[in-house]
Amino acid sequence: MSSAVIYTDLDGTLLDHHTYAFDEALETIKALKDRGIPIIPCTSKTRAETMRLMQAMGIDGPMIVENGAAIWVPQDWGLERPAGSASDADAWCHSFGPSRSMIRRQLAILSIEWGNRYQSLCDLSDKQVAAVTGLDLDGAARAKQRQYCETLIWLGTPADRKTFAEQVETLNMRCLQGGRFVHVLASGGKAEAVSWLHHKICRERPGFDGAISLSAGDAENDVEMLEVTDLALLVRSPVNEPPTVRRQGGLVISDAEGPAGWAEGIEALIERVEEEEDRGRLLSKRHDHNAA
Repeated sequence: MSSAVIYTDLDGTLLDHHTYAFDEALETIKALKDRGIPIIPCTSKTRAETMRLMQAMGIDGPMIVENGAAIWVPQDWGLERPAGSASDADAWCHSFGPSRSMIRRQLAILSIEWGNRYQSLCDLSDKQVAAVTGLDLDGAARAKQRQYCETLIWLGTPADRKTFAEQVETLNMRCLQGGRFVHVLASGGKAEAVSWLHHKICRERPGFDGAISLSAGDAENDVEMLEVTDLALLVRSPVNEPPTVRRQGGLVISDAEGPAGWAEGIEALIERVEEEEDRGRLLSKRHDHNAA
């Protein structure tokens, strides 16, 4: 039985913000895998990007992609596929809103006023995306394979971005600030996706009934996720001040940045979960003894 499920942001959290390396977290990743604790990416990245990274880390299982706009679950992971969900030979997908093409059509309404203050990542060449992100050309191509949200390079001021976000909301869409880019999605989000998936895992996956939810993130678009899980880790960023997370307890803030901070904080949270689990077993034994 697994006592916990970890939902983690990637860029700036499990991955170094500048290099995308995760070496400093590998020992912790392996220890969690050995203990049967799933690590589920919850990221602004695409499915293609996330699959490649999960393979490199040696983890498998579901993934939450494009800022919570969609969830991909392996066909053999033991969760029932919802009616009407998309699928391929390897996995099924639960999406929370319309396609990226529909989002682009909605954004076109704002293009006359705002078009000179942002640029769609997917409209750039692979070489241009590589220059902006630091990815190689293959990685840049995977970053453009977006299906459920529109990712923007913001060219305006922070004040402009706030006004833009308000106008996006009038079109029944959401505007989220990530570590590098602005993301527009029609519905969903990391909190809704994590809550939906965790409920399904606890209900349908054998051995996960009552599993504790843990989340880890570093940026503004992670806050809602950090506020809905049982325990949360805020990883320090080398480029941004820690965002404000409103919750009563259950929050750890790392001392280190990026993957080193992720490993440090996740180990502390898992230790807390196991202490609570041991305490619960002790209380249960005392109760059984007294009842006898």
